[in-house]
Amino acid sequence: MQILAQNFWDNQNLDDWEVPFGLWFEEIVFWLTNNIGWFLDAVKWPVDQMLTLVIDDLLQDWLPWPLVLVMFVLLGASTRNFKVGFGGATALLACGLLGNEFWDLTMETIGMIIVAVIICAIIGIPLGIISARVDSFWNRLRPILDGMQVIHPFVYLLPIIYLFGIRRTPGVLATLVFALPPIVRLTNLGVRQVPADVVEAARAFGATERRVLREVQLPLARPAIMAGLNQTLLLSLSMVGIVGMIAGGGLGKPILTALNTSDIPLGVSAGAGLYFVGVLLDRISQPESSDKRLGLLTRMRAAWSTRADPVVPPLPDPATRSGHVVAQEAPLPIQSGHRITAIISVIAGTVAALATLMPWGEGSGRISSYVRFDDLDLPGTHSGLSATGGTFFGAFVALIGIAAAAAGLVSLVSHKALRSARVPIPVFLAFGTGIVALAAGYLTIRVQSDNYSNGLGVWVALGAGVVITCSAFLTIPSTQGDHETRRLNWRNMIGTAALGVFLIFAGASGSWLLDQRSDAQQIARELAANAGGADQGGVAASLLAEAMQGTRRATIKGLDVGGPQIGYIIVALTVIGLIASLLTRPTKGGARHARHARLARHARTQRLADAATFAAGCGITVVAAAWIASFVRLDTPQISPGASAFLTICGGLILALRGWRALVAE
Repeated sequence: MQILAQNFWDNQNLDDWEVPFGLWFEEIVFWLTNNIGWFLDAVKWPVDQMLTLVIDDLLQDWLPWPLVLVMFVLLGASTRNFKVGFGGATALLACGLLGNEFWDLTMETIGMIIVAVIICAIIGIPLGIISARVDSFWNRLRPILDGMQVIHPFVYLLPIIYLFGIRRTPGVLATLVFALPPIVRLTNLGVRQVPADVVEAARAFGATERRVLREVQLPLARPAIMAGLNQTLLLSLSMVGIVGMIAGGGLGKPILTALNTSDIPLGVSAGAGLYFVGVLLDRISQPESSDKRLGLLTRMRAAWSTRADPVVPPLPDPATRSGHVVAQEAPLPIQSGHRITAIISVIAGTVAALATLMPWGEGSGRISSYVRFDDLDLPGTHSGLSATGGTFFGAFVALIGIAAAAAGLVSLVSHKALRSARVPIPVFLAFGTGIVALAAGYLTIRVQSDNYSNGLGVWVALGAGVVITCSAFLTIPSTQGDHETRRLNWRNMIGTAALGVFLIFAGASGSWLLDQRSDAQQIARELAANAGGADQGGVAASLLAEAMQGTRRATIKGLDVGGPQIGYIIVALTVIGLIASLLTRPTKGGARHARHARLARHARTQRLADAATFAAGCGITVVAAAWIASFVRLDTPQISPGASAFLTICGGLILALRGWRALVAE
């Protein structure tokens, strides 16, 4: 009600809830440049060496312009025919006739494109082949490719500048991000479109998988791969103008100069040079005459037309099968364990929501004292919903408690509906774990004032969450056999271990609080407290002037002794989720795999591990989200949540998703 009374519906009120998204990425960039500069230099070095070899040593210094023309004639004749070769050389000669400066810029542009296309081919073709043969890899890679194509080049040009600087090498790295997706996608498409009967025939004759790939799939996928190479080349060319904005050189430099100075002759000459280079490279990279010189869209349409999806006849309606109406299956009654968990969730969820109205702290603000010095001594009690009390830790407890109570009610009345309408037990487990994580996280935050004491409300909420968690954990159903043999999946285990290391690093060593305040307020407060009636105006003025000369930038980590120490609850939940997630990673195997390490043989144990992974991920997510929302609510731009809180949310969501996918798969 207080929020609504403060003109909540006014658009200007959004300034009071500004999320420091830009500061988080600034922290990430600073950390990367300060800690892994050696890795960034290792990424930059081979690109720089290739550019020096192709442009400086080969095209500009070692080869004179007649030999360059002859080289492109031979290149066009080898890839297409002599007509294309002579046409490309003519276009290149036209660039030279614009002047010696334009010839050097043209050679630099061609060299940058050649290097970018070579690197894209080295990276993209293997990625496309793996994507075509491993569906799970393609499902994970496709969203990344979508982001690389959807995001405007100016957006990812910024981190390239921050991490690698300016000039042509960072420009080529930015070009790789923009030009890589087409060759990956079309290589994947070409390999997938190889007729299945041809592949099966090769395998039937005893060909190994490597030979099938090398002698069957890749030759038949060559038109699609060449189309992807052509699109990569043209997209690399389209980045020339953008790369010129970061002093990347090439023909983008005179285009940018012409735009800034309104120089029409310079702009026309540079534009003509880019046109000739584009026509030259496009014609050389087009398919051979055996492909009937079809355009890209026609070739892609022809590739799609070769797909032969099996025709699945529609299933008859169960209600009209055999000429009579089939009675609908009656809903199964709710199980006793599910009913008990639902009842407990209704009661404990309501108690947890009401506990947020009770005192959570007394004497000072547990969280707000990190932002406002005055809250170090704040008489009175503070509820779980107040900004000086539980703030969003309490607000999230209230929301989750209400959701748990509502889910319990839905499950109790679901005997009148289909069983699918009931809330699964793992969801109750996630509700309970979320409440426990929020209450424990609030109690973990270090108290800065000796006047502070915990209120009863946070302990009541913690107890209610423990009750829901234990009830749901003990009633997790078993859906598989009692003694199913399992074997380890090392690929998933490595991914899980990497996620655990990431979360532990973010929770323990990452920044959770970014303090950019000056010391003026603190000095003034201490002087006022110690003045005792004495005239200390001169001392106060000098100290305040010294404090205001610069703004400090203090990064407080999750486990710092003088910090909030919120990282302890994150590390604890991560360890729980990591152990449980490792138990969910085995896959099915037969008796012949008995010699392998076996985990989670019992189906119930496996189900419990899946649910624990999901619940731990949810707990990590809500704690980090409550931490961010609490400081956003206090609306103090000089002190804000650190980037590790945002990264922890991302890692917690991934961990929860892994557990949920395992639950759904079972």
